[in-house]
Amino acid sequence: MPRLDIETRRAQLIQAAVAIALRDGLDNTTVRRIATEAGVSLGTVHYCFNSKKALLEAMVESIATRDIEAASLPLPDDVSPVDAIRAAFRYYWSISGAQADRQRLVYELVAYLVRQEDSGPELARRIFATNYAIVHDFVETFQTRWSNDLGIPTEVVQRMVIAMTDGVALAWLADGDDDKALAVLDAFAGLFADRVSA
Repeated sequence: MPRLDIETRRAQLIQAAVAIALRDGLDNTTVRRIATEAGVSLGTVHYCFNSKKALLEAMVESIATRDIEAASLPLPDDVSPVDAIRAAFRYYWSISGAQADRQRLVYELVAYLVRQEDSGPELARRIFATNYAIVHDFVETFQTRWSNDLGIPTEVVQRMVIAMTDGVALAWLADGDDDKALAVLDAFAGLFADRVSA
């Protein structure tokens, strides 16, 4: 096997761990199985990650990166609040929501981490913190554009939006119905826009 630099090898091992977690669950994502999946020795895994905790942290980091930015959503000058918010939810869905493997991994990781001691719950919170930050930026953008206060603390709005989008994604994983998922997002956009423009 060709000799790889440590960052490339770490990325390979994270990919192997993700594959096992999605296929067999995180409880079965052992160092030995990761080594087998990646086609490397146990020593190589231990060299790159000195514990399963370190590997879990790397997995969390791999999915807790921001892949959605408010500034990347193009909106015409005359767009209405409801159309802008609908576009934001559909933007989320196209980039993140409708990625089955990513969503399954998020749910698998969170469910596993909250059962662990030490840093497990903190790692789970890190996943949500990234999502809350994304929603915060969108809320700030919309409130600035329409010079309107929602009358609800931004922290509460963040949790409302994430609770809704996570619920839509979870139901979509079960039924695979894109039309119903988008219908819920559009309906929520209407309710949210009413609050923005009130």
